[in-house]
Amino acid sequence: MKVAVLFSGGKDSGLAALLLEPFFDEIELVTYSFGFDDDWTRAADAAEELGYSHSRRLFEEGVLNRALEMLLESGYPNDALDYVHFVAVENMAKECEFVADGTRRDDRAPKMSVSAIRSLEDRLHVQYLRPLAGLGGKTIRAMASRYFDFEEVLSERYPASDFEVGLRYALKDRHGQGEVDRIFPSNHTHTRVIRRKRFVQKNERQEDQACQGIQSES
Repeated sequence: MKVAVLFSGGKDSGLAALLLEPFFDEIELVTYSFGFDDDWTRAADAAEELGYSHSRRLFEEGVLNRALEMLLESGYPNDALDYVHFVAVENMAKECEFVADGTRRDDRAPKMSVSAIRSLEDRLHVQYLRPLAGLGGKTIRAMASRYFDFEEVLSERYPASDFEVGLRYALKDRHGQGEVDRIFPSNHTHTRVIRRKRFVQKNERQEDQACQGIQSES
């Protein structure tokens, strides 16, 4: 079976992909881009380090325009982030039966409601997976730290493959830094996966060999 995982290049979506490994023969990391630069390449680099196949998809032009309108109208980022996330997941669902993301228990945005998830699955005959839905931020950080090296950077640092970073950049370009400061929280951060820790896989093989030795002696 194949699963497509919405991937920003960060620890959450990377951990989501790792947790799906035992259940899927093929895992494809998919990064959506607004198309005005090479921000998606950060996620592509992270996917290569993690050992998964990666592809880039472009939002239709109207998606960015609508997201910026929502930012300016509401004065908060949540609705716009929910919108672009849903569009990305829905587009992925048109190509793959199993789709997943790295949204977690304590995320405020982006996040899909139960009714939106049911509608997506019923309309497109897909299965939507949230491997981190029951996990909090501290737990995810501890689990990800065991398997990845990653860095945490301010969301104003650009370029990056995170939706919030892309929206911040586009808003600044079209409406100025003042609107970014008005709408987005200060000191918000995101993560970037640097590499997958190879020694963990080595230790697991040693543990397997030790268990086999114990079983053979008994």
